[in-house]
Amino acid sequence: MQPKNARSNSKLTTLVLGSLAALVVVSIILFPDKAFQSSLEGLTIWWKLVFPALMPFLILTELLIGFGIIQGIGILLEPLMRIVFRLPGVSGWALASGLIVGFPTGAKITATLREKNLISQTETERLTALSHLCSPLFLIMVVGVGFLHSAKLGFILAVVHYASAIFTGFLMRNSKKSKQPLADSHELQIATLRPTNQVSASVWKLSLSTMRQAYLHDGRPFGKLLGDAVASSVQSLMLIGGYMMIFSVLINVVNITHLTDVFRPITHYLLSFMNVHTDTTPQWLKGFLEIHLGAYAFSQAQGLSLLPQMALLSAFLGWGGLSAHAQVAGFHQKTDARYLFFFQARALHAVLALALTVLLWKPLQLLLMDSEPSFLWLDKAKSEYPTAAFPLNGESAWGLWGPMLTQFLLLFTLMIIISTVLRTFKKKAIDS
Repeated sequence: MQPKNARSNSKLTTLVLGSLAALVVVSIILFPDKAFQSSLEGLTIWWKLVFPALMPFLILTELLIGFGIIQGIGILLEPLMRIVFRLPGVSGWALASGLIVGFPTGAKITATLREKNLISQTETERLTALSHLCSPLFLIMVVGVGFLHSAKLGFILAVVHYASAIFTGFLMRNSKKSKQPLADSHELQIATLRPTNQVSASVWKLSLSTMRQAYLHDGRPFGKLLGDAVASSVQSLMLIGGYMMIFSVLINVVNITHLTDVFRPITHYLLSFMNVHTDTTPQWLKGFLEIHLGAYAFSQAQGLSLLPQMALLSAFLGWGGLSAHAQVAGFHQKTDARYLFFFQARALHAVLALALTVLLWKPLQLLLMDSEPSFLWLDKAKSEYPTAAFPLNGESAWGLWGPMLTQFLLLFTLMIIISTVLRTFKKKAIDS
């Protein structure tokens, strides 16, 4: 039976999405040319940046869950995720995917974990908020190199974004605890952290045993599993693309109808605290609704000095845009996760990102004064996409999937190493 709060959330989501759909239809009727062009903007960004970045990872995730590999790796990641974020080990895959691939991969994987009863309701809410991140590709290559024409500025945005995200996750880990934590999660914690005289190889044996049990419990043959993975991934990507097109149309409707004038006093009041008197209301609305178009609008804003521009960019990157919020809500329609918790986390992330940008601005500038940040895919991207802003200028991110996968595997390996070290220290502390 579906919980009462889930039903009410479903009704609210249906009402909001229905209203947005009606507004889009009216917009298309009144402004057909503008609606067509704006929908193409959203479609272009989705096809050239979001689709190639997310498609392989979504299929891979579905396959690995079916084979039980993620459940087995969860045994290895349990100490790290429990100690730092108070989450089960299986959540490490969603966190790593969010860090490397970007949103809404984390929300999709988290919803899948909840549907398979691998995490509790509270853990689902916290993990969704924690793993909702911009990818390094978007922050450094698209926003930094493409929009701001500086990899260093993109690197600063990335440092602030991930630092504020981890800080947000650490602060919100003390939220309301689950009244009935999942038995599997509790047993996992005991199995990995209890004092024992066995060598660490026993943890790997437990991981392999868990992997096998999960695979047998799933029971689907490879052909069926692969077909389900592709179908589910494509359906999720279509949902993302539809939201991006809808919000692109809404942004143009707001501009055409001059609804920005209504919000101008509010933005002026908020900017006065930063001693900024430039009218950035259109940029605020774009960033509030859709982060890709909003980031481009802020990067092209005239009359803003660099620090306020970077601070506002960081804040809206932390917020994520209502388009991404709608995507997350769509993925969690079948779960009991509350949207309000996600909303609070995004607002907190935005505030922390703005504050950290101001605090770390001079130290990061001094640190990068004589250096150029380098990533596994940055040099390749610069050589293959000299225009840099490839989502808007005709190139796609398919060629960068290999380096992104390498970066993901390196991050995941590092997480396992850190988790192993924490387990060792935990056992030594208990034994002593």
